[in-house]
Amino acid sequence: MFFLFLLLPLLAAACEEEEEAGSDPEKHFRVFEFNEKYIIRGIANLLKEKGYADPKVDLEKGKVETDYITQGNLRAKVETTVRKLERREREVVLVITTEKKTKGGWKATRMLDKSHYDRFFDELEMQIYREIGKGD
Repeated sequence: MFFLFLLLPLLAAACEEEEEAGSDPEKHFRVFEFNEKYIIRGIANLLKEKGYADPKVDLEKGKVETDYITQGNLRAKVETTVRKLERREREVVLVITTEKKTKGGWKATRMLDKSHYDRFFDELEMQIYREIGKGD
């Protein structure tokens, strides 16, 4: 599961390194030179592969979103947006929202660093190549 892949290595240190998130989770960006249909298909299939059931895909808005996936007292959801920059360039914006369950309900917490986002983008690039190989 993608959630477990991202969070299990952090759970041991979560209490020490957990940081309260502000009102908005961090956004991370990467530019790809692929057609947006392959990027969006790649995102959706990568998320399915990582355990997120039925990501919601909106081709017109270039968005892929998941519902929360819960593991113990932590949960996470993924939101991505693909937008055209230039003729061949597409920007992918990735937001992973993590929350921890408290007595007062779910509280946003920042548990992921840049390396986790970079790993997601690297896996996405490989998934995009697989989608291109499948064809239309």
